[in-house]
Amino acid sequence: MPDATDATLQPVNIQYLHDTLFGVNTLASECMGQLVRTAPGVQLRLAPPWPKLLPKAHWISFEWNGQAYRGVVQEAESLTNGDLLMDIEPQP
Repeated sequence: MPDATDATLQPVNIQYLHDTLFGVNTLASECMGQLVRTAPGVQLRLAPPWPKLLPKAHWISFEWNGQAYRGVVQEAESLTNGDLLMDIEPQP
């Protein structure tokens, strides 16, 4: 159950890692999103357009209201309205 949601969409710069046959690619993008704090992790909900490779990312980092977040992507789900919902397990 969510603990807190930043309900307004705001720009978020994300960096993420994507595995390929030739190694790991470090990618970055700016999207519009919302942050949902859950116990013990966070969810990042991104409005379209979001990067095509982002649902296949295994690690993500971003800053939200001055606080840095980084972690392992546990699940990425494309919602019926076109949003992307990412469950993130925070890492130190």
